[in-house]
Amino acid sequence: MRILLVDDDDIIRNGIQTFLMNNRHYVKSINNASKALEFTGNESFDLIITDIMMPVMNGIEFLKELRKNSILTPVILITAYASVEDAVKAMKIGAEDYLTKPLNLEELRLKIDKIKNKCDLIEENKFLKDKINKLEFREIIGESKLINEVKNKILKVAADPDVSVMIYGESGTGKELVAQNIHYMSNRRNKPFIAINCASLNEELLESELFGHVKGAFTNALKDKPGLFLIANNGSLFLDEVSEMSPRLQAKLLRVLQEKQFQPVGSVDIINIDVRILGASNQNLKKLIEENKFREDLFYRLNVVEISLPKLEERKEDIPLLINHFIEKEFERTKKRITLAPEVTEILINHSWRGNIRELENFIKMLAVISENKMIQITDLPESFFVNIIANSGKQKELWEKYDFQNALNSAVENFEKEFLKYHIEKNNGNISKTAEAIGLSRVSLYKKINQYNLLHEESVNT
Repeated sequence: MRILLVDDDDIIRNGIQTFLMNNRHYVKSINNASKALEFTGNESFDLIITDIMMPVMNGIEFLKELRKNSILTPVILITAYASVEDAVKAMKIGAEDYLTKPLNLEELRLKIDKIKNKCDLIEENKFLKDKINKLEFREIIGESKLINEVKNKILKVAADPDVSVMIYGESGTGKELVAQNIHYMSNRRNKPFIAINCASLNEELLESELFGHVKGAFTNALKDKPGLFLIANNGSLFLDEVSEMSPRLQAKLLRVLQEKQFQPVGSVDIINIDVRILGASNQNLKKLIEENKFREDLFYRLNVVEISLPKLEERKEDIPLLINHFIEKEFERTKKRITLAPEVTEILINHSWRGNIRELENFIKMLAVISENKMIQITDLPESFFVNIIANSGKQKELWEKYDFQNALNSAVENFEKEFLKYHIEKNNGNISKTAEAIGLSRVSLYKKINQYNLLHEESVNT
């Protein structure tokens, strides 16, 4: 647990701190309540242990200030026999328990265990409520063979809450979502799930974020800062793009995995932790090992179980389910209900989603925002989307060589329109009325397009 200890008696405070640290607790030790109150505004704790009799601000006043500031952290009061009555009164205003001097450290341990069990139960209930309220956030949408294999693997690794897992996949395939599911299906689910992208910070900032630092460790280190390893203690830490770590940080991560302990930057203290590490990368770590860019010993510590996520184009049968899922999410967010015409869905299924699920979700979000129609027709799709379709057909270089931007855009749209109309006219056996209705154009507009592209000369067109 993260414990704030407040006592003006250095001997008693140091003795309690040593006992707590030997019992694998993180302890912040302060000698007066006023300073401790400042810390509670900047740092969160699982438990506060404070003496009652202190100068300037006593323990009772400290407790009242905590509650006034809506800080509901459990508090254990330390009191002399003569002030037991004060301690009992303090419990009526929110103290969790009290201890009398001389202190019995074994009694303190039992009281801490009792509070921890109570907090765990509260967190468990909160987790269950959150899971009901945010169920869709945890769901991995799809019923394809590839995604079902991923789901089965998640269930297996979730059953072993200590094994490290490496998740591989292109950007947008859902690596963090898989990590969340592993965490929330394990018995660590009522403890923190913390995620960080290792590629988003330079070496020094990433080190400080992961391991924390003490005041004065470097320029601008104006106060102690707990790292993510400590914040995620007893839970899971998701290291996205772990392959981007520098060799020095790879060595420090290896020690955490081997020894289950670390030192904050600038500190001589060793902190013991119990954290499940979930790594992710869009690169081949074995190839990086061959190039001396990733430690082989770290790879074997991280890659105990490997989960590879398919690209969206490899699971096209899941796209309709994903589309419906994202449409429902947009409805919950905006209360705007949209549906897609069958032809639009067909185009989306066959589109090459280079940004994978994330790109598809953002595309549906864009349609919901800009469309004025409840039923999305082909005419509602942006021109840039048609250009992508032509680009993916292999004709883009010819357009780029021949035209400037605007002419290339016009040519791409024309090519798409012609092929699209030919397909639907043939699909409707040349019936113009049926074709116009199917693609969301009026007969007049469709005839104009047919004349524009000389489709009247096609045998399939019945005028």
